[in-house]
Amino acid sequence: MDKPAFAKKVEFSNLHMVIKWFINLRWIACTGVFLTLLILYLSFEVQLPYNILFTANLILFTANCIYLFYLVKIKRKVLTNKEKELFLHVQIISDYILLLLLVFFTGYLENPMIYYLIFHIMLTSFLFEGKILGFYTSLTVLIISTISFLQFNKLIPYYPLSLFVDNGGYYDRILGRTAGISSILIITAYLISSIKERIDYKGKLCEVELSRYKSLDKVKSNFILQVTHELRGPLAAVIGFHEILLKGITGEIPDKSKALLTKANHRTDNLLNMIDEMIDFAYMKSELDINFDEKKLRISELIIENISLIRENAEKKRISFNVNCSRNIQLKTNRDLMNMILGNLLTNALKYSKENGEVSITCSIEKSEIHLVVADRGIGIADSDLEKIFDEFYRTKTAKSLEKDGTGLGLAIVKRAVTNLGGRVNVFSRINNGTSFHIYLPVSNLKGAGDGKKQHINN
Repeated sequence: MDKPAFAKKVEFSNLHMVIKWFINLRWIACTGVFLTLLILYLSFEVQLPYNILFTANLILFTANCIYLFYLVKIKRKVLTNKEKELFLHVQIISDYILLLLLVFFTGYLENPMIYYLIFHIMLTSFLFEGKILGFYTSLTVLIISTISFLQFNKLIPYYPLSLFVDNGGYYDRILGRTAGISSILIITAYLISSIKERIDYKGKLCEVELSRYKSLDKVKSNFILQVTHELRGPLAAVIGFHEILLKGITGEIPDKSKALLTKANHRTDNLLNMIDEMIDFAYMKSELDINFDEKKLRISELIIENISLIRENAEKKRISFNVNCSRNIQLKTNRDLMNMILGNLLTNALKYSKENGEVSITCSIEKSEIHLVVADRGIGIADSDLEKIFDEFYRTKTAKSLEKDGTGLGLAIVKRAVTNLGGRVNVFSRINNGTSFHIYLPVSNLKGAGDGKKQHINN
């Protein structure tokens, strides 16, 4: 079903804001008109029907009070789409009538305020489709032309702004000025309507291209997910066979063969890690029906579990871990996403730390967030790279020089996982002085912080 004409210009969710905007602008208009009339009445000898003008301004003020009362008290800021459309029409029509009434009694075409009709045409073009805009524009031009015709033939009175204009030539200029203001209103409506149509057309093209891109990206992610799943099983089996041979279960092997087999196992293990990263990344981007079950988990236990997975590699580089996280801090969250975050951050910290280095992990409660920090004293990241490290497949030159194998997906996975948990991530780094990643996760169900107990894990 097609949207109503006015909804094609402004989404329903924004209409309430537009209505409030109209009401606030009307307060400003009421105040400005009142002060102007008061100054003219007290300070200048301008003969105007002040009783009528002050009454018209009072009507505008009263109408705005009624609009506000209806919106806030009667409807309690909850309007149906039909009511919003009708409410906007009532306000626009009343504004047109009162503006024309005010300028009619204050010089009419000689009054610069008549050009505020252009502003109203612009607002109308923003809210409504071409037919409704054409109706308002045509009606306004018709009313202006009718009043001018009646004044030109002196069938209705003219109330001059004698302080500002020479009244003698008003009737000589009335037809030209009528044609001028009418043409400006028509051209303004046409131009803005044309521009809005072009913008809407371009917007629809962008939506089509974006939908197409998302569809292709989904197909790509699903393909990667399927392929990597198929590759992982045989590759894991190859690593198992390597380890069996290296442990001598099938018999002793020569030292040269053992060295070569060790290198092969290392490269195969790196390849398996790359496949795991691609699986995680494709899993999170595939838009499959993924159920992120939430359970109450101890953060300290998650940290220790992830450290244990990299303990063997840490022992080779003699890297120690300092964990400062209260055992009582619990978070209702998804275990898989938390393991993706901690696993990738700890692996990176280990990979880019120097031998005999140290990695610290701290966890604390700050207001309504859990603040998790993973910091190392490694090679650091250049300022020019900090804005790019969360991009997919991006690796710094230093990282490539230290470790040739890598997908550049680890931190992209971290960012996406943190976002899925409703959190945020910041990074601080200095070259040759280490890097610290700060993860902030919202908590709705905390169990007291207790006394943190620092743990030092040597390898």
